[in-house]
Order: sequence, then C-alpha cells, then structure tokens
Amino acid sequence: MSGLAALLVALLLAVNLGISWWNARVVGLDWVEARFIGGWVRFMWWMGWLMSALGFTWCYVLILAFVAQGAGLIGARELEATLSLGYLVVIPGMLFSGLFIWIDSVVVAWRRRDLPSMATASWNTFAELHNAYSAISGVGAALKSVGNLFGDGDEDEAKIGAIIIVVLIVVAALAGGFITTELIRRHYAASRPLPARAAAQAA
Repeated sequence: MSGLAALLVALLLAVNLGISWWNARVVGLDWVEARFIGGWVRFMWWMGWLMSALGFTWCYVLILAFVAQGAGLIGARELEATLSLGYLVVIPGMLFSGLFIWIDSVVVAWRRRDLPSMATASWNTFAELHNAYSAISGVGAALKSVGNLFGDGDEDEAKIGAIIIVVLIVVAALAGGFITTELIRRHYAASRPLPARAAAQAA
C-alpha cells in the first residue's frame, strides 16, 4: 500500500471511528428517557446502537486485518477475504438500521422544517443510498472472494490456519464493536437529568 493510500485509509478510519463514537454517545445520553417512553423512540435508539456497533466492527476488521498481514499471519488473498467477510457481516445490519434511521430523520425534517433536521435527513439519505449502492455493487465480489478462500479444495495446514485467522479476526472485530458501543452507551446513560415527564414516570 502506497503512502497516500495508507493516509486515506487512516483518515477514513478516523472518521468512521468518530461517527461510531458519536452515535454511541447520543444513544447513551437519551437511553434512559427512551426506555421509559418506549415504542418507536426506544426502537430508534436500538437502531442507533446497532449502527454504532457495526461501525466500530468495520473499523476493527480493517485494523486487525492489516495488523495480521503486517505480522505475516495472512497474505494478500487472505486480507481480501477478511475484508470481504467483514463486509458481508456488517452490511445487512447497516442497511436495516440505516433504513429506519433515514425514515425517522425524514419524518422529523418534514415536521420541523429547520436547517439542522433537514441537514440530518440529507446526510442520512446520502449514507443510505451509498450503502445500498455499495451492497449492490460489492456483495457479489465479496462473496466470490470469501468463496475462493473457503472452497478452492486445498486442505493443507497453512490454508486451514489462514481460514481460522480470517474467521477469528471477523469474530473478534464483531465482539469488539458491540462491546465498545455498549461501554460508551453505559458511560453516557443517565449522565444528564431527565425531562420532568420522564422523571415522573421513572419515579
């Protein structure tokens, strides 16, 4: 990987980590209130939680995969398969949660008709369309890459070891993403006073 490419990857990684942290923080700040309100509000906060967890997961897949390649544990083919497997794990949940987040933001923008809500709806529209386009154009190649690693008929120890490492990287990234989001959510949960109505319900 060239220096410029590495810099771009690092920049995108930092942005994705920041967005995932922000999503987890926002969810945590309103978690208690959403719990007592229930219904759609609580469902949307779970969608935000899921989006954050999957965002962290994808970042961890990238980090662990490149670290493993740098350490000589996997080669270029296994690196591609790792990123493809991580993508296949992450994209369904991102599309699902992103769809409801987009719907909610459009409804809020329609009701409020102010600049912040319209900007949020616009960003969510772009993000959901980008994810959908990425899924349409990328899932086939990702499936092929994973299939080539798992199904080429070569059963030597090196191949089996590489498959185990690929699977472990994705599982570890998934666990790390969910744990990170939950820790951030718990840190910010109940960190600000509830509105009077929610506080009365809690009492």
